[in-house]
Amino acid sequence: MQLPAGLHMQAPAHCMAVVAPESMAPHLEHVWLGGPAENQGASVPGDNVEDTLCIPLTQLGAHRADLLDAMALQYGGDANIHAPALLSQWSKYYFWLAAPAGVAAILLRRPLDMSPVRTRLVLRGGMPVALHFATGALQPVEVDCSRCYSPLLGHLQAVIEMLADMTRIAPRVFWSNAGNLLDYLAGQCATLPGAADDMARLFQPTTVDGESNPLRMPVRHVQPRTTLLPNPFRARRVCCMRNQIPGEIHLCGSCPLLLTMPDDELALQDSLR
Repeated sequence: MQLPAGLHMQAPAHCMAVVAPESMAPHLEHVWLGGPAENQGASVPGDNVEDTLCIPLTQLGAHRADLLDAMALQYGGDANIHAPALLSQWSKYYFWLAAPAGVAAILLRRPLDMSPVRTRLVLRGGMPVALHFATGALQPVEVDCSRCYSPLLGHLQAVIEMLADMTRIAPRVFWSNAGNLLDYLAGQCATLPGAADDMARLFQPTTVDGESNPLRMPVRHVQPRTTLLPNPFRARRVCCMRNQIPGEIHLCGSCPLLLTMPDDELALQDSLR
């Protein structure tokens, strides 16, 4: 693995799954506290390491071409013409690393330092495969868990700004991608004592600091006009733009566009699942 000059975090890395609540642990197998050192191969799954790169998260914008090439290889389309839709898809893979870490910190009531300047991202062929926070990033338990929310929101804000700067795309698309995932994770941990209330605070109209919350109500449950859709139907508030990539006609099961489709097109979507 190639490390940038001066990047030698020598403390042993500990997988965050070890300290996370059981419901979050499977999503944290590639999220680490500490590292990576040059011999920290455990954080980079797979055998092909020649195209693996560990970068400070603040340098994500410098790797725009790698991100787009990775998505074009996976989804098709042109890396320049379809950059907004492709970067939207890339963000989903990244949020699958970062969001469970933020949720675990909330459930543990332990603030997690997720500042990009202290965070390292491992890319393989442009794809995010591991995330490293600083060794002491997971802090002691707080009686008042309000301090556990801001690090996650701040992290998402910083990453979304970097991604939005790479192409012409409304930040709300990225926020919707993150919110859709967080809503799913909230359901995964709903049976834990107090988790439902803790997670609900993520989606309130305002943040714990009183600011407008970009994660407010990321999904809605509505009654569809047709029996071809589940009732109630779980709909994202904002489409992820995947349908703007040539050949990507299969929409996700929560796409809001499904609510406006005629029955023949809905039948086609059902046949593609």
